[in-house]
Amino acid sequence: MWKLDLLEAKYHGSNPRFPHTKKLLSARNNNKLLKKLSQSRDEAEKEILALKEDHFHKKYYGAHKKLNKEVNKHVKSDVNKWKGDDSKKGLLEFFEVEERIQELITSKLIKCIASSILINKDLKSAPPKYIPSDIRSIIIDKSHKSNPSAFFINYCQNNKDLNNYISNLWNSKSIKPLLSEIEWSFKMVRGDLTKFERDARKKVVGKDIQTDFNEDKKESTQSDSDDDSAISEGDLSNNEKEVGDNESIDAEDVFEKFAVYDNLVVDSDEEEQKFDLDPNVDYNEVTDEESSDIEDGMNETADDSDDSFFEENDREAKTSTKREYNLPQLATGYFSGGSDDEDDDEIDNDNVVKEATTQRKNRRGQRARQKIWAQKYGKEAKHVKKEQVIIASERERKRLEYEERCKKRELKAKINSAPTGSNTAPLAERRPRSNTEDKVEKPVEISKPIEKEHPSWVAKRLAEEKQKNAKFQGTKIKFD
Repeated sequence: MWKLDLLEAKYHGSNPRFPHTKKLLSARNNNKLLKKLSQSRDEAEKEILALKEDHFHKKYYGAHKKLNKEVNKHVKSDVNKWKGDDSKKGLLEFFEVEERIQELITSKLIKCIASSILINKDLKSAPPKYIPSDIRSIIIDKSHKSNPSAFFINYCQNNKDLNNYISNLWNSKSIKPLLSEIEWSFKMVRGDLTKFERDARKKVVGKDIQTDFNEDKKESTQSDSDDDSAISEGDLSNNEKEVGDNESIDAEDVFEKFAVYDNLVVDSDEEEQKFDLDPNVDYNEVTDEESSDIEDGMNETADDSDDSFFEENDREAKTSTKREYNLPQLATGYFSGGSDDEDDDEIDNDNVVKEATTQRKNRRGQRARQKIWAQKYGKEAKHVKKEQVIIASERERKRLEYEERCKKRELKAKINSAPTGSNTAPLAERRPRSNTEDKVEKPVEISKPIEKEHPSWVAKRLAEEKQKNAKFQGTKIKFD
């Protein structure tokens, strides 16, 4: 399926199924890989259609086989229980006919195809061409007996027992995960997987798509070998030859898939490892190893480089024989260089550079940390408890405010409903007025003793009064 993925990623621009597809297409030395792909767009479209037809046929055949096996296993065990029960007579009549069981399985597979491949109205009205014509006719023809809607109307709409049994059958522990695997296999054939579909698959399986695909491939080869064991000896020998050819092709494809990166890694190592021994230099004084050991190691690596099979071992040997230098020991420690006349500003500059070049610790934000704590501790997280306390106090405050408002409304309603005027008391409670009313004794006012004013205050008040009543005694002068 990796070839189909490469073609669709290159010509259709769709999201690749496998993580290595983009790397292979964007690699520099991928001429061998591109030669195996179709050069023109028309040829690529034909090859994509042929590959999709082949993969869909295999996936549909395998899904039908596995689902048929599980359904028959459940139905046989239940039919034996229903034989003595008259209430299960309708279920017995339905499942005793093998043709109806096949219609049930086909309708479920059509439903899986609709949910995984036919994801919009256009595809539902006109299914893709890589789906076989007989399956396309079932999808388009709503009156076909294997169509999900027609099957429901014919058998399940008026029979609640059968409808409940079929729904429980699809939700059983052994069939439900099988149906999810079938839907995922159809999505892989469809291609252009979304991020949501990848994440959902990873949560269910707990593996990447590449490892999951490899395991499915191994299981399919094992199941094929089990099916081939029932064939005659002559057919078995022919099939073994064909399987051997296919395995060799797959191995070559896998090696070529990753051979693109070999030259890149080897070139980078060889550029660093180019070193020739100088006969005029005594390397025993310069390096820790003797020259004879180095020459022996280089001869061994030269012999190994002739064989391409041991290319990785050759690479490891080259990296182990890197040049080593025997630096002189410093008695007084290490100095960063520079003269003694340098100013103290250099120290400050070094600190500035160090602060600028140190890697910043990227701490998570408060919301992210709270989310992690909530997943780890649940309701026992501290921030969750604080939020609950705040919410409870806010709810209590609102309740008290509401009660206070209700009391004010009641008091206001009483005041508005009370009668107005002087005769507010009811008639029954009124008393007749008597002429001789009880005289109310007035409280005797106790006169306080008058305090004498100070003589200075009295003299000042008299002077002010005299000044007010004084007459004018001067002469008026008129100017001409």
